[in-house]
Amino acid sequence: MRTINYQGWTLLISDQINDQMAKDLFDIVQNKKFVLTKTLKDNHRSSVRHVQINSDDLVLKVPKEKNERIWIRFLTLFRLGESFKNLKSMNLLSDIGVKTTTPIIAAEKRSFGMVVQSWLLYSYLDGTSCLDRPKTYPKVIGTLKSIHKKGYTHGDPQIRNFIEKENEIYVIDTNPKKASLTGFDFGYEWAYLRKSAPGIEGLFSEILESGWYKFAYHYDLYARKFSRLKRRVLFKS
Repeated sequence: MRTINYQGWTLLISDQINDQMAKDLFDIVQNKKFVLTKTLKDNHRSSVRHVQINSDDLVLKVPKEKNERIWIRFLTLFRLGESFKNLKSMNLLSDIGVKTTTPIIAAEKRSFGMVVQSWLLYSYLDGTSCLDRPKTYPKVIGTLKSIHKKGYTHGDPQIRNFIEKENEIYVIDTNPKKASLTGFDFGYEWAYLRKSAPGIEGLFSEILESGWYKFAYHYDLYARKFSRLKRRVLFKS
């Protein structure tokens, strides 16, 4: 991946397109010349739309909350903006052999060094969510294990972030990072997956015997109880 400057923005470009194609895509998005196929999500956090550009099925994502919140803007003085981070995450997963959406281009505009506008384009994945589909759980577990074996975490291993297409599992909405040496990161991801997919724990086999999994499970359980108690106290006050 590489970056170029264009129209006052910085573009992060995948290796499958050249600089002129990236500029053309930028112009199409900025001028809203795409065909809107379907709005997949639109709330205060993000806008995610299935669009067609030059007969290609793509997803246009605008991380609205991350673009607009002052504190998050400030943090981008020292780290990647959300759109660049998302695109690089897809690229990383592909590099380690995990199936995910294909990154195309991300664009960000900075003011005083901070990201104030951004968006990204990636391939549209015409698959089915693994949410409430227990028959896919063994393959989901295998996919998460493969990420962990490479030394990375998924970042948000909720069951809805695993998609089945043609009997293969793809991962979406990830933020993969190098795991710590302790094993807690892996344990916490299994505990997080368990919470989002009732019944999946019965397929964890040797994971259940992991001390880090047991610790992460109870850590998450008590952290949630504390969070609920805190909300009740604040609400009453």
